Amino acid sequence: MNPSTPLLALTAALSGAHALETLEPTIVDAERAERDIAAVSVLSRDSLDLFQSESFSDLSGLVPGFHVVSADSRGYGQVVAMRGSTNSLFFGPPALGLTIDDVPLGDAYSYPSELLELSEVRVHRGPQGPYFGRNGAAGMVEMFTPRPGETHRTALTAEYGSYDHIGLGLSSSGPLGGDLSYSVQLFHDQRDGYIRNPLFGAELDDREATGGLFNLFWNPSDDFELRLRFFAENIDDGTQRLSSLFSPDPFTVTSDNPGVTELERYQLSLHSRKDFTSGTLETIHSYQTWDLDPSTVDLDLTFPSPFNRFADSRSTIVQSQDLLSNEIRFSSPEEEALRWRVGLFQMWTDNAGTAARQLFPGFTETTWFDIEQLNLAAFGNLSWDLTEALTLDAGLRVDYHESEIDRIQRDPIPGDDVVRGSRDEWFVSPVVGLTYEITPAVEAFVRSSLGNKPGGWSAYSDNPLIAEFDRETNWSNEIGLQYDCPAYNLRVGLRGFWDQIDDYQFNQGVPGSSDFVVLNADEVTSKGVELDLAWAPVERLTIRSSFGYTNAEFDSFRDPFTGTVYNGRDVPFVPEYTGSAGIRYRFDCGFYAQTSVRVAGPTRYDAANTTPFSQDAYVLWDAELGWETEHFSVALYGRNLLDEQYYTFINPQVFAGAPGDPQLFGVRVRTVF
Repeated sequence: MNPSTPLLALTAALSGAHALETLEPTIVDAERAERDIAAVSVLSRDSLDLFQSESFSDLSGLVPGFHVVSADSRGYGQVVAMRGSTNSLFFGPPALGLTIDDVPLGDAYSYPSELLELSEVRVHRGPQGPYFGRNGAAGMVEMFTPRPGETHRTALTAEYGSYDHIGLGLSSSGPLGGDLSYSVQLFHDQRDGYIRNPLFGAELDDREATGGLFNLFWNPSDDFELRLRFFAENIDDGTQRLSSLFSPDPFTVTSDNPGVTELERYQLSLHSRKDFTSGTLETIHSYQTWDLDPSTVDLDLTFPSPFNRFADSRSTIVQSQDLLSNEIRFSSPEEEALRWRVGLFQMWTDNAGTAARQLFPGFTETTWFDIEQLNLAAFGNLSWDLTEALTLDAGLRVDYHESEIDRIQRDPIPGDDVVRGSRDEWFVSPVVGLTYEITPAVEAFVRSSLGNKPGGWSAYSDNPLIAEFDRETNWSNEIGLQYDCPAYNLRVGLRGFWDQIDDYQFNQGVPGSSDFVVLNADEVTSKGVELDLAWAPVERLTIRSSFGYTNAEFDSFRDPFTGTVYNGRDVPFVPEYTGSAGIRYRFDCGFYAQTSVRVAGPTRYDAANTTPFSQDAYVLWDAELGWETEHFSVALYGRNLLDEQYYTFINPQVFAGAPGDPQLFGVRVRTVF
């Protein structure tokens, strides 16, 4: 299978970048984004600062129904959940798509861990196939970085905190002369480890990240823009933060393997925008590479001794993903009564890797795999104001998906285990909805949509019969109310949803082996309610809160390995509820105070809902005090002030979990000129 680039040829003569209007910071989220039929959670820069969001997983709880299960390996092995839909750990497609500055990312394990300086984050719930080139079978997250203004602006940030945490940042933007302008971000972040290993007399989960983003804009006229974007990141970490579930102290381990995680990622993209009388033509072309080399983990979390029969299990993984994408879309003027967008999308990915798993001394399984995938899609949607109060929204997406696997596993037992195959499929994803303006401040909406996640292959399976998994289909329905009262600076969104998911994809270990595969559960039902609120009752006081309840259960699933029926059991990796609340007050003299809490409900980590593999509900409390002027700010912050102990991820196969961050304090200084 070769990467396809037909869209690049179609748009080579039309260049200009997708333009996002520069937004003034606002705490009012939960607002309607443009003229979408359903409420979209919009996180401004102020909201991200209020909740001290510095990583992708920090967005958990800020948006109802959205949660990130972090395996503490820079995104590798993480699970991103939306309304009960999730990705599988390594080889299944994501349920929640992600774009940064309109650049689509690949599988969920390649999503960023550290957040750039962002101007805005938009989270769309429910299937989004007709609206984006990148398919969002359960939703989409859009992140946008700030665009340059008409004058030069440079900001320097320095931070120091617990565990010798050092954070350095530089951002600069402005005109270059003529029709050119630029924006650049550079960052370096490092800290000592949280987990101590007495065997080595040191903390082994140190963290270090360095990277940068560069944008070059060319605007020869008001209706024509070209944008060249480049991003690079280098990660040099210690071991994945894992400890035994039976340890009295989750921050102490006696592993004999120090472990390491080294990761590089690069993105290069070209964006274009051309305005015509009839609409706007946009293109996005990107090439990305993600390279994990290596990730080493001690699987037994101890050192060999007669008491554990000289156990010595360990894993070394080297994996890469290359991604090439092309998108072209044409949209009508926003002010029209009949608004539409049509587009074509192509994405090719190549996932290749080597995994060596030592089960005991002298017995090592080594797996080589290469999985190629091609996605071609056509999508379109329209929004029609039937009356002054009633708007119809409808869309359709048609996908072609092709996948190939070439996989070999070798161990001391003679004979290689080989899995080779290919599959291709077509599927259609429609959306229809209505929005009715009850009063100028209150709107009601109803929406029904179909989302599809393509089938594929699991590389960690000896048996070709169970290496292949089928397509997942999500029939999603929601109804809600949106209250928007500018006179009181208040916005409230209330929604209820019901999703019927067929052939639900999730991970399962193969009994009696070190293999794990992506399985399809016949039927899952996910239903719940969501509430978000943003309020500025007085000029210097802002309040934001959200709550989401999700009941995601297996309706029909029999474990193919044990025959156990799991009907009525909770779906793994999905918290029963999530929520957040934050408040910030600015004093006349420049001082400010803010505090926030985030909560995650009980979460299961296996289909059987086994008690040892479950995380109880927990609450994280953060706070910050600071002083700021137009050109300078200083802040003292604290995170997890209650020193709550919890796991962000549990691995039933090795009876271990990744403990969440401990209590942290720090100081941050920022100057702008």
